[in-house]
Amino acid sequence: MTRTALFETTDDHGCGCVPAPAEPDPATTADIMQARAIASGLAEFGIGPARWSAAYDDQAAAVVLRVDTPRGLYALAIPAPGQPFPVRHRGERIGALDCRRTYGTADSYTAALFAAFLRDRAALDIPGRDACPTPPNMV
Repeated sequence: MTRTALFETTDDHGCGCVPAPAEPDPATTADIMQARAIASGLAEFGIGPARWSAAYDDQAAAVVLRVDTPRGLYALAIPAPGQPFPVRHRGERIGALDCRRTYGTADSYTAALFAAFLRDRAALDIPGRDACPTPPNMV
């Protein structure tokens, strides 16, 4: 006796057991592209592709760029045009970058501000970029 599973076909995209993925709207696609552009600017500060991800976050109701740090995940939300970039940590808004999302704001500038934000909270160590470097033999 053989066992076979019967699946209902609900649409042309699959067998009915897994819903077809929804197509993202153009605004979300543009936000993900901007988050990835900002993330590529973070490479200068030692944050490689293994330490970040960009996706839509339901809780923030926006596309977020998440960065894995020794102090946990930090999320930079991509805001509506003209608004500042909010930063979240452990689900709470902890501040915003000193720039707004405009056509004149370069993604590399936003990346530098985000890296400085993380450095100021001791979540990112940027070698060679300290304001007051300490010698390695200093106690």
